[in-house]
Amino acid sequence: MWVYLLFALVAVLVGILFWRQNQQRLRVEREREDRRRRTDELLARVLLGEGPAQGRRTRGGMAPPVGKPVAPPLDRIMKQTTGGGQQIDVDILLGDEPDSVAERARKQLARPTNFAPDLGDSVLGGATTSSSPLSISDGQLDVSLDALVVSWFEARGYVAQAAPQTARPISLLLAHRDDRDRSYAFYFERGRLHAQRAASLLEKARELSMKKLLVAAEHGADPAVGSSRLRDVQVMDWVAIDREMKRLDFRIAAKIIAIARANQGRPASEP
Repeated sequence: MWVYLLFALVAVLVGILFWRQNQQRLRVEREREDRRRRTDELLARVLLGEGPAQGRRTRGGMAPPVGKPVAPPLDRIMKQTTGGGQQIDVDILLGDEPDSVAERARKQLARPTNFAPDLGDSVLGGATTSSSPLSISDGQLDVSLDALVVSWFEARGYVAQAAPQTARPISLLLAHRDDRDRSYAFYFERGRLHAQRAASLLEKARELSMKKLLVAAEHGADPAVGSSRLRDVQVMDWVAIDREMKRLDFRIAAKIIAIARANQGRPASEP
């Protein structure tokens, strides 16, 4: 009898364990869906010409749902090159913006990437005024770091092409359309980038005839990665890309974020 009671107790404990795991999974899915919904509504307001704090308010103080974002025409903005690459048509990206906004954005996007000695600092030289209310560094927007970094570089004149399988874990080759010396091999680091890892990937990038390495690193990089020996390694984490998005007019930033969301799951996201 005691054996049956023991089995029953074990069964109950296992059931409770599975129930808790299922509840945790459902909670994670609800949080993810909530982030997606908030992102859709925020991008919709921005692309419709409203700031995230604008719009009609209800009695409860919350803005009503807007629905799916008025996404930019991705089929026209994203261009396929003859070599199988992909790039953003900046003329279409900025086509519906006021002349002053578009001209300022062109200058911001055209600047070369400067390798700052202290990681986490802005990768673009020159001070600009933060104009975008879109904050992505706190994880409230549903967009992946690798897709966002690649889309931002594409908006700056880079053509993204899948790297050969032999180049793994390097997933993309980003070639600047006007200046070969500004091109990168791209790698997505889900953890923190260490100097030894960066050095080995830079060597692999040079085997691909790419002088520089671009790393989207979820948790940044060790200080040693900023050494002179690794000066051709550029690291973009959430803080850095958030800063660059805020340099842009918020509608343009929203378009780039929308493009990145649509492109999540490209080769850059492969293990």
